[in-house]
Amino acid sequence: MAAIGIGCILVASALVGLGSFIGSKVGAADDPDITGVWNRYPPYPDTFSTEPEPEELQVVEPPLKEPYLTEWRNMRQRRQDADAAGRPLPTPSSLCQPEGMPSIMGAHYAMEFLQTPGQVTVLAEFLTQTRRIYLNQPLPNPDDIEPTYNGYAVGKWEGDTLVVTTYGVKEDVRYEDIPHSAKMKIVERWHLIAPDILQNDITIEDPQYLARPYSFNFKYKREKPDYKIAEFVCENEKNIIEKDGSLGVKTE
Repeated sequence: MAAIGIGCILVASALVGLGSFIGSKVGAADDPDITGVWNRYPPYPDTFSTEPEPEELQVVEPPLKEPYLTEWRNMRQRRQDADAAGRPLPTPSSLCQPEGMPSIMGAHYAMEFLQTPGQVTVLAEFLTQTRRIYLNQPLPNPDDIEPTYNGYAVGKWEGDTLVVTTYGVKEDVRYEDIPHSAKMKIVERWHLIAPDILQNDITIEDPQYLARPYSFNFKYKREKPDYKIAEFVCENEKNIIEKDGSLGVKTE
């Protein structure tokens, strides 16, 4: 009888544990499903078209402190003039460098989101980049994070919104030429605004460079299930930087 009693207790304990596991899985299943392939919305114009980008795709001027704001405006003008002259200035993308945060989320090419227990993985078609967002984990001390292109990101679901906090983006990684310090903090809020339209509200805090938090958003449209991302390996052995700082191509 004692053995039977102990056996019942063990079975009951196992069932309680299983119930807790199932309950946690049910809770995770209640989160919005963002798995799939997504493209920026509205879409970018074709690369070689003369169509202007829609307003939603244009860069919001950052609230930089001086002299950084004037320097940024001058750089944007230099890029515009160089493009008009047919001698564009190099960018990280044209030099085959990873875009880094938050540029990777700008998605000139498709991105695939993989939503798995404990993690959301962003697979960008351009340069075959990978970004990992660790769910429901404590954020390390920002001073202990080794700087990388995408930084260290943790996230959690708050109702229907995935809130992601990122620290540790390398200082030479710049979104649209905007400077930042090693202590830059990026907070994203991902939420569906329609069944297949995802909005990413981004706020950047960096008191060293910004007069106030810098906020903007990206929107994405989910592609059909049969949409496949292609391999995109950047080979720039023919790219050179000309004496005037513009991007050139070897002809020999």
